[in-house]
This record gives sequence, structure tokens and C-alpha cells, in this order.
Amino acid sequence: MFDLGYFFRASSLFWRSKSGGKVKHLLDESIIKGRCWTTDLDTNWHMNNARYLRQCDFGRITLLLENGLWDAVLARRKTGMKDATVLVSALQTQYRQSVQLGDRYDIRTRIHGWDDKAFYLEQVIVFDKNQKIAFLMLIRLGLVPRSLTPQMLVDDLNLGVKQSPPFSPSVKAFQENYQLSYPIMKQ
Repeated sequence: MFDLGYFFRASSLFWRSKSGGKVKHLLDESIIKGRCWTTDLDTNWHMNNARYLRQCDFGRITLLLENGLWDAVLARRKTGMKDATVLVSALQTQYRQSVQLGDRYDIRTRIHGWDDKAFYLEQVIVFDKNQKIAFLMLIRLGLVPRSLTPQMLVDDLNLGVKQSPPFSPSVKAFQENYQLSYPIMKQ
């Protein structure tokens, strides 16, 4: 079934990004607002696990639009990489506190760094009422085609960033875990 609400919200993010505004630095945090509605609830009357991931999609879209990476991908499509895109290739989640009906929250998204194949992001859902973390997710954002590297996109932004900042221990462990499990998935 086609999720009309998802389509409209994602479209509005793209539309708002085209209406102007200053592009953020690649490593700046992006923040969007959210609220738990009845359509987000599961049988336990708190936000369904899948809804956390869905809401974080909007945070990633906003980040890519605000820091210019999405425009860099589109520019690559126009210069011969017609299939260029970014996609989630792995994620690790921690559910810390339940989001209840009516709760307002921020979705904070930032790039931790990159290696030769992917960007590594962190997303947190933070309650407005007490600034406590409800949800934390680490994301490996891969690129297609495989010949497209994160550093190529970073270079396209002309920010003078020559290399990734060092990973935090948690992101480094996430990256290493992905590399360990990758051969299993190729079987």
C-alpha cells in the first residue's frame, strides 16, 4: 500500500529546501520536529518500532538537503552517473524510552564521518519535555554506483574537507561489525 502521508511529508521537505535558505556545513547537525500521533501507536499504546525508523527517514532527507549532499548526488547523475544515489545499507538501534501519544520530540541527525564506501550517521530522538534521549540509531549510508565514494561527494561540495573526522568508539565498532558481517551476506 502506498503511504500517502510519507509521500507528502517527504515532498514538503524537498519543496522547502528549494525555497532558499543557507546550506549548512557538511558536519552540522540537522534538527526537525516530530510528534507522536494515533497513527504511530502500537498495541502497547506507544510509538511503534517501525515508526521510529520512518520518522528518522525524514531526518536523513533533511540532512542531505541542508548540507548539499543531495544536490551533489543529483549533479553526479547529470554528469554520467545516471543511477547515483544514497541508501541505507546498515543500521543499529537502541530504544531507550517509550514515546507516548502526544509526545513532542526533536530528531537530530549528523554525519560522524565516512570511509571509502559509506557515510556514517547518528540520529537521536530527544523529548522536548525533558531533553532525554528516547531513541538512538547509527546508520551506514552507502552509495550507488560503487565507483562513487563519499570523498568524491565531499569534494564536489568544495568545502576544503580533505578527510573524514575520526570516528567515535561506537561508530568505529559499528563500522567494524558491518565489515565482519559483510562476507556472510555474500554467500
